[in-house]
Amino acid sequence: MNLGDVTDATVPKMSLLSPPAHGGAISTRTFIPHRVHEAIGVFGAVSIATACMLPGTVARAIADVPATDEGPVEVEVEHPTGFFTVTLEVEVTGDAITVTKAALLRTARLLMRGEVMVPSSVWSRGASQ
Repeated sequence: MNLGDVTDATVPKMSLLSPPAHGGAISTRTFIPHRVHEAIGVFGAVSIATACMLPGTVARAIADVPATDEGPVEVEVEHPTGFFTVTLEVEVTGDAITVTKAALLRTARLLMRGEVMVPSSVWSRGASQ
């Protein structure tokens, strides 16, 4: 890959692809040096979604995506903690496909859970109004 010494870097990033398992377009596992990514990165999701649209790629051969002439296409990229929806706008000219726009939607996850202690004086003020 001609990356030089990447001992302390977070490249190269690689993804394994498989047919969708949970209703998406394709299933992925992304590897960052020294570990498996908990989900998938933004650039990785766009790259994989794009590969799903290109005839002749491994991704296209196993992905469940609609054939398109032009316009927006949603590609749901499955990963270990959910899925990443990538919307691509594509132009088809003969056998060539050009991605003209990519938009992303992330799934939400719980960031915090806790308790808040509310003084009884707050409750008594609200009850009298």
